[in-house]
Amino acid sequence: MRYGSFCPIAKAAEAITGRWTPLILYELMRGSERFSEIQCGVPLMPRSLLARRLREMELDGLIIRIRREGQRGHIYRLTPAGDALRPLIDQLGYWGTHWRVPYIDENDRNVSHLMWSMRGLFSVAPPHGRRIVIHYEFRNLPRRDHKLRRWWLILHDGSIELCVTDMGFDPDVTVKADLLAFFRVVHGHVSLRQARREGDIEIDGDPAALDYFMERLALSDPPVPRFITVTNPPEPVRMTIRAA
Repeated sequence: MRYGSFCPIAKAAEAITGRWTPLILYELMRGSERFSEIQCGVPLMPRSLLARRLREMELDGLIIRIRREGQRGHIYRLTPAGDALRPLIDQLGYWGTHWRVPYIDENDRNVSHLMWSMRGLFSVAPPHGRRIVIHYEFRNLPRRDHKLRRWWLILHDGSIELCVTDMGFDPDVTVKADLLAFFRVVHGHVSLRQARREGDIEIDGDPAALDYFMERLALSDPPVPRFITVTNPPEPVRMTIRAA
């Protein structure tokens, strides 16, 4: 959208306020580079629209498309202009955390985005080179996600595999939860103690693996709303997605 104005705010809004654009920027700032990785951060965005929006962001000077050496396809990275938006995206996140997230309801349930966004919590590998498998089983999902009730997070040697197919490993930690309740606990709007008391979340598993899991969740009681910031670029994590 063009505002036809000298105003700097109008010129900035022309580049960054299109639908999905802030979410794409946030995903790039969290380390996603490949098209498939970016799409995991905006799972309800049609592929064709994502491709078009990436082209528009390239024309606006926010991102650059780079051919992958020796491989097919491209990766996307922020330009200096795009990278300079990190504090702004953080402020949007803080504002949304305090003023909008408390009003999240059944229409906002999106298990794919929740699982993808949680990957940053497990950027620190399990101790002693151990492989840890976390099995999530959610209930009260929207109808469109009825096949995405079960997820497996496989952590080993600095890599993260996010699977919706059982790869045959015995889980070290099992989480059974109402989807909306789990989101509210992870994002600091309800305490884990309260969610357990009300029967919304059950967590069980090997004691050492449970200690690692709870340490990475870093929950507080009373709960404190939180947002995963992007002011500083994240450490690279090897991320693999396995679909059914």
